Amino acid sequence: MCGIFGIVGRFSAAGLRNAALTLTHRGPDGFGEYFDSATGVYLAHTRLSIIDLSDAGRQPMTNEDGTVHLTFNGEIYNFRDLRQELVTAGHQFRSLSDSEVIVHGYEQWGCDVVQRLRGIFAFAIWDERRMVLTLARDRLGVKPVYYWIHGNEFAFASEPRAILAVPGIDRSVHVPTALGFLQTSYVTGAQSIWLQIQRLNPAQQLGYDARSHSLQCRTYWRLPEEPQQMRWPDAVAEAESLLHSAIDEQLVSDVPLGVFLSGGIDSSLVSTYAARKSPAINSFCVDFAGWDQSEAADAKIVADRIHTTHNTCIIDRDACRLDSAEAADIFFQTWDEPVGDSAIIPTWHLARLTRRHVTVALSGDGGDELFGGYRWYSAVQPVFRRRIAWMAEKLRRQMGFGRPWPTGCADQHEYYHMLHCPSFSAAELAGLFPDWSLEASRLTAGDFSRRHHRSSDGLIRRWQRVDVATYLPDNNLARVDRASMAHGLEVRVPFLDHRMAEFAFRLPDGYCHKDGVQKPLLRELTKAHLPARIQHKPKQGFSFPLRRVISDDIMKTTIRNGTLVAAGILSPTAFHRWLEEGGPMSSVKLWLLYGFEQWARQFLFARHPAASAA
Repeated sequence: MCGIFGIVGRFSAAGLRNAALTLTHRGPDGFGEYFDSATGVYLAHTRLSIIDLSDAGRQPMTNEDGTVHLTFNGEIYNFRDLRQELVTAGHQFRSLSDSEVIVHGYEQWGCDVVQRLRGIFAFAIWDERRMVLTLARDRLGVKPVYYWIHGNEFAFASEPRAILAVPGIDRSVHVPTALGFLQTSYVTGAQSIWLQIQRLNPAQQLGYDARSHSLQCRTYWRLPEEPQQMRWPDAVAEAESLLHSAIDEQLVSDVPLGVFLSGGIDSSLVSTYAARKSPAINSFCVDFAGWDQSEAADAKIVADRIHTTHNTCIIDRDACRLDSAEAADIFFQTWDEPVGDSAIIPTWHLARLTRRHVTVALSGDGGDELFGGYRWYSAVQPVFRRRIAWMAEKLRRQMGFGRPWPTGCADQHEYYHMLHCPSFSAAELAGLFPDWSLEASRLTAGDFSRRHHRSSDGLIRRWQRVDVATYLPDNNLARVDRASMAHGLEVRVPFLDHRMAEFAFRLPDGYCHKDGVQKPLLRELTKAHLPARIQHKPKQGFSFPLRRVISDDIMKTTIRNGTLVAAGILSPTAFHRWLEEGGPMSSVKLWLLYGFEQWARQFLFARHPAASAA
């Protein structure tokens, strides 16, 4: 993986290198840049060397006549096949890098090159002849890319921090998105938390015309809309074949490679197939010391069974405490958009341990969204089918939440929101942030799911589609990308090969939740490879005991004395009253406010005390 940055329409390079270098953590192995003062185009690349470690793989990369320039973050897994096809068509390669197939592929097929790529990617291509910059993001949103347009200038970057470092960029916050973060626990959709910075959505391609200063955006790929008839044995065989194929391709690397092995079904399958191809491969897991819900014992059982070289990251209060200002600074500087998922803490520490041994790791992310692994998929059915309000209490108990939810849930989107994002209500936010109360009053629980909802889908498939469009890229993959790239670690996701995603959404509805069993198809795959203990274990999730790392008192004190209160954004009186009243999921909400305060301190107000909200 790497960091990419660029700007079109700025005819002085002053300050641009410094902006690009804010992404050095994403690519510690090298830095390259391209600047054309005549056209006002600057491209930069911080390199994490994975394929072709020589200087021939450096970026920005150009074609033979110097009219096409590429800066690229990611991996193209089918690059060898594409390279052969392009060589046959007459293209001359100067490296063994997967990046170069994008350059020559663009020459050969234009913007449709993206349709031929199998991998994880975010890239920008500057076409001097057409005076057009093309930006593209992979189909499932594994790799991020942000952009900014103002007047006659257009900028892009792997992370907002690089755009914010460009001289003259407005650092105002987008209030509805900030409130949406506190309501859903992650930033979702095209609008970033920064007022003038947008996110390119998964499977989108954007073209910026430097002559007309116009944007054109298209979605180049979509999940299948209708399931197909399929025999169960055929579905099992195809799932195994696709997973084998994806892992085979993703094991290609010129640097050491390992696997994340949590002890759950998804990571155990990935690790098992990877270990067959790479005996004694390194595996990595997290152990929450002294916590009875730790999966480390299961991970060790699988590691012994498949003969990996197993490594365990011990997480306890002393190892990863966040109750000192120094530790919090190091941790939260990863996030130039606020983090709500507390699983970022073990993910960050696991990535740090893993990077000491390898440069690339395979993970099991995506298996739950594609194959029905989340508990809310099954818990939600009785409420949605019967539409009886009292069922919400039964559902709450099924999900294991401690206190009743607020009354007045009007529809299935609101129920689903409470299952999925048990965080602040609009009323709570209006009280805590009085100057933002008008925006808060416009929030409706479940808005994010309505945008991706298809009423023709079956009940479980309906919410899988929502999760693949929102929760997967904007929470889970964003968490893994930021935590891993903070340490210069590339994480690959075999389940998110787009062929696997297409297959999953062609399955009959019952194959993702069969007779009350979650992920029955993946469980079937485990029978030939894994112990019964792993085959039948319930979904646990990458959660952990937050209070072992940071106390509620530390979070409360940080918020009370923080920049949000000092700036008049958060009402200290309302915050005190909210603490006194308590309420459902109060510890989760406190963590959200704490993360929001840390983000504001390190990014919203850092170096720019006059930053405003808009």
